[in-house]
Amino acid sequence: MLKKSLIGLAALVLLQAQAQPQRTIPTVTRTVQQFSILENELLDAVSHRNVEALNKVVSEDFELRSASAPGRPTARAEWQQQAFAGKPLESSIEQMAVHEFGELAVVSFLWKIDAPKDAAVAHQIFVVDTWKQTDSGWKAITRYAAPVDASAKPVPGGDTAAPAIRKKY
Repeated sequence: MLKKSLIGLAALVLLQAQAQPQRTIPTVTRTVQQFSILENELLDAVSHRNVEALNKVVSEDFELRSASAPGRPTARAEWQQQAFAGKPLESSIEQMAVHEFGELAVVSFLWKIDAPKDAAVAHQIFVVDTWKQTDSGWKAITRYAAPVDASAKPVPGGDTAAPAIRKKY
């Protein structure tokens, strides 16, 4: 009788373990951690309208290229004026990837903005920032930005499925 109870209990535990979704915890690389800090410093500088802090992480010749007007770059002065003019919004950065090329780094991420539903601002923006190593540290030199349309079809060859994260032992 005890043996049947133990077998039944073991089967129940096994079924529950199989029914629970498998959770993965992504490993953050050193460069993703480093540029997460820099990107958040940039967001904080804009949010607090802190020109001194912005100067530490954004180059003087910075430009923004947006998907809505790819042939018309926005110079730093105009971008800064627009960024400082609006009401500060809460936001977060997700799904960051960093590719280093010597003194250059290409950083891409999903920028999620917590704004009212009726606000005339995209709630998710795909951003690609190019950073350059200078004597005073890393500085953003170019930003490419495009609103994310959840209903849009993926780019040919693009994969919308979340990648499986393999554990490294």
